Amino acid sequence: MPIRRLISRTAAAFLFLAGCSHKLAPSGHYQNTPVAADGDPSDWKLPLRFTNESYTLQYNVTNDNSNFYICVIARDVTTQLRVLRAGMTIWFDPKGAKNKDISLYYPQRKQPDPADFRSRNNPTTASGADNGIWREELLRQSDYYGTAGFLQIDNGQFAVADTKAPLHLAMKLNNNDSMLVYELVVPIKNVLGDNWQAKAAKKSISVGISLNAPSPYAGNGGHSHGGGVGGGMHGMGMRGGNMGLRRSGGSGGGGESLPKEDDNWYQFTLAVQ
Repeated sequence: MPIRRLISRTAAAFLFLAGCSHKLAPSGHYQNTPVAADGDPSDWKLPLRFTNESYTLQYNVTNDNSNFYICVIARDVTTQLRVLRAGMTIWFDPKGAKNKDISLYYPQRKQPDPADFRSRNNPTTASGADNGIWREELLRQSDYYGTAGFLQIDNGQFAVADTKAPLHLAMKLNNNDSMLVYELVVPIKNVLGDNWQAKAAKKSISVGISLNAPSPYAGNGGHSHGGGVGGGMHGMGMRGGNMGLRRSGGSGGGGESLPKEDDNWYQFTLAVQ
């Protein structure tokens, strides 16, 4: 075989194999000092590394040799109210895609009063100069979370204050800096399994953060208290931080429609030391 043809075939084979090889995501950030889930942002470098498209939410994801650490911060009142009333979902995809099979839902969705839904979720019309009293009340109501799909953890609801619960999280209003701070600690084994170290460098992982859509009326068919446990949560986010409803004359239930979901995904490989 002529040498030129051999070189050509070898190059073609190399390009084919390169195109078929699995491309790993960039390595994540190693957390040198473990984070306590207490709602105190001092463990994190601010501003956080990532933001959503409308810049109303900051977030970061790190890991050490035991846990995933997640911090989410909302600074504007409208987004804070949306998080506190409608809840936020954290997704884990051990295959590095955007599958929503493993989830933690918190805070749990609140039952709104139809008569004052608009005023309570609009910081310019709600009682109080900055609606701080209402935000504090919503935060006090956020005392449990829902899980689905985690390894070695039953699907269900857990009290935030339960120190024996498998996952640890906290949410706190930092009034000095006008921030709503959410922190979550998840053991890696509950996402990847007990022997995750052997394949950590060869796997891409994805973490998703979704702002969920509010249910405008008590008894609405889209209302859910169960997080990922009972279905009715997927696709329930909304974009941006706009709490207001808009009239659309189309869908049932009085013609009110909700904005689209606000999903934010971070793909990485574990940083292991």
